[in-house]
Amino acid sequence: MNGMSAGTTMRLTAGGNELDLSSDRFGFLADSTPLIPDADLLRQRMETDGYLFLPGFLDRNEVVAARHAICEELAKEDLLDPESPVDCAIAKKDLKTAFRRDIANNDGAGVLIRNIIYGERVMNFFSHFLGGEATHYDFTWMRTVSPGVGSPAHCDIIFMGRGTKHLYTAWVPFGDIPLHVGGLLLVEGSHHNEQVNKSYCTMDYDTACHNPNGKHPLVSAGFYESGAISDDMPELRNYLGGRFLTAEEYKMGDILIFSTYLVHGSLDNASDQIRLSTDSRYQLASEPLDERWVGEKPPGHGGESVKNVIC
Repeated sequence: MNGMSAGTTMRLTAGGNELDLSSDRFGFLADSTPLIPDADLLRQRMETDGYLFLPGFLDRNEVVAARHAICEELAKEDLLDPESPVDCAIAKKDLKTAFRRDIANNDGAGVLIRNIIYGERVMNFFSHFLGGEATHYDFTWMRTVSPGVGSPAHCDIIFMGRGTKHLYTAWVPFGDIPLHVGGLLLVEGSHHNEQVNKSYCTMDYDTACHNPNGKHPLVSAGFYESGAISDDMPELRNYLGGRFLTAEEYKMGDILIFSTYLVHGSLDNASDQIRLSTDSRYQLASEPLDERWVGEKPPGHGGESVKNVIC
C-alpha cells in the first residue's frame, strides 16, 4: 500500500526520532482477510511479508468489554485523569507506565482478555494456518503505554526462542489506535535479513557472562541489554531497507500476526491516553515450548531462567 499522502503535515516519531513518511519508506499494512479460507495462501503471505493483518477478525464488542475492565482497574489505581471518562484511558499527568503483566495474567480483566486471544476463533485460526493442532504460551504480555516514546526495535525470538522456532506473535489492540497514539510498527521484509537472522536472532535474552567482563552477551555482540536491536528506528530501517508499515488506524477487533523474526517496535504515543494492547504467542502443539512462558506460573525472565555462557 502507499505511504502518507504528499499533502500530509503529520509528524510521526519512534523513539523520539522523526520518520520519513515518503512512499518508499513508509506504508500501510496489507489486509490478509481474503486469504483466510486458504491456509496455503496464508502461509505464502506469511513467508513473503512476515505478517498477516486481519482487521475486524475479533468480536469488537468483546474487545470493548475487556477494554472497559482494563480501564476500571487502572482507574482504581488512580492512574487515569479523574476528569475524563474512564473508558477514554486518559493518563494522569506525568504518568509513566508501559507493561502490566498482572492485568493480563490475573483474574478480573485478565479473564476477558484471555477469553478473546485464546478463544475458539483465534485457536481455530492458528490450527488452520499452522496445519495442525495449535497451542499458545500461558503467559500473556499486556502493554499499557503512557504518553511518550514507544517500544524500541527488536525481534521476539530472542526473548522466547528456547522452544520451536516456528513461533508467531499476535498483537491485539484494546482500543482504537490512530497513528498519533503509537501503534505497532513493522520493518518490511526484515524477517529475511540474513545478517540479522545469523547474529541478533540467534541470541537468548536470558544469558549471563560466566567470565567477569561485566557485559551482557547482547551488549558484547553490539546490541542492547534491554533486547533492542537499535535505539534509532529510522537508521535501522535505512540499514535493513524496506518500509515502515503500520495501520492508518488500528481498531478494536483487529489482530496482527507476525513472525518472531520480524523487526518491529512502535510509534511514539503523542496523545494524552494510555495505549492498551496485548502480545500473545502461538505454535504447533506438537513442537517444543519455551519453558519460561508455560505452566500455571510461568517463570519468565531472570532467576532460574538465566543460563551462564562464556563471553
